[in-house]
Amino acid sequence: MYEYEVKNRIPILFALSTCPRCIRMKKFLDINQVKSLIVDYDLLPQEEKRQVLRFLQPINPRYSFPTMVVGNEAVIGEDYEGVKEVLNIP
Repeated sequence: MYEYEVKNRIPILFALSTCPRCIRMKKFLDINQVKSLIVDYDLLPQEEKRQVLRFLQPINPRYSFPTMVVGNEAVIGEDYEGVKEVLNIP
C-alpha cells in the first residue's frame, strides 16, 4: 500500500474530513499547488482503515492527523515549515 507514492516521493496527506487542522493543511497544499494524494481516513471502508493504520504505525504510532508522508520522511501535525522543508517550498 502506497509503495508507488513513497518510492516516487509523491506526498500523501492522511487526514480527517472534518478536522480543522487537516482542512487548513489541505488548503495550504492547494495554495502552494502541491500535487498530493489525500487520504481522508474517516471516509474509508473498514478494511482500508486497517491497512492505513498498519502503514502509519511505524511512522506515527499515535495515529494523529494530519500526517504527511513524502518518501521516507514524515511531517506530523500542522507543521507548515516542516512541510515546506520536505517539499522544498520556498
